[in-house]
Amino acid sequence: MVGPKRHFLPIILITLAAFIFYTYHNTSLPSSIIDSNPNFTLRNPIQINPNSIISPNFTFLIKVLAFNRFDSVSRCLRSLAAADYLGDRVHLHIYIDHFAVLTDDDSVDSKLSESRRILEFVDGFDWKFGEKVVLYRTGNVGLQAQWLEAWWPSSDDEFAFVVEDDLEVSSLYYEFVKTVIVNFYYNASNYSPSIFGVTLQRARFVPVIGRVLSCIRDSWYCRDLQ
Repeated sequence: MVGPKRHFLPIILITLAAFIFYTYHNTSLPSSIIDSNPNFTLRNPIQINPNSIISPNFTFLIKVLAFNRFDSVSRCLRSLAAADYLGDRVHLHIYIDHFAVLTDDDSVDSKLSESRRILEFVDGFDWKFGEKVVLYRTGNVGLQAQWLEAWWPSSDDEFAFVVEDDLEVSSLYYEFVKTVIVNFYYNASNYSPSIFGVTLQRARFVPVIGRVLSCIRDSWYCRDLQ
């Protein structure tokens, strides 16, 4: 009867050690983490560098590239409308690509119905931060042309945020983007002509006609795979 009882000793020791470790780990954490408010939201307001002088002509445009996905574009637009724009005037431009018309395509009617549904939603979408412009193409051009033709800067103080309709943005995205603009474009001590844009998502592959560029993870470096 002695043998079987000895098997319980390692289990008891492991349990005791786990309890001691758990107790020590929790008591060593800052009280702000242990007693955190579930409704707490970490927010760092924009810190304007004293060397940064924002031009009175500063203009921010949102360019939404959409196609034929009602659920996606509606979710994307609602997330943009829920963001904090710090009282700034921000304009919304929506580019809707036409679906491709194929020979003997029996789904044309359903595609037209979906396009009509998207247009009705976009036309009625309330944008209270600035002007709203909707551009609906009469022919299918594809995503690459949508990107290339979305923005023609009118001045050195005009900035564009391009977002595809299948993405959803954080309510704090504008705060981050404007912080970058203020501290790296309008701050003379940080300005660099090599910085021409930022991305809010990790770029893995960049499509180019005839070849593919591979972007190394967590870096800006790209190399030609062909």
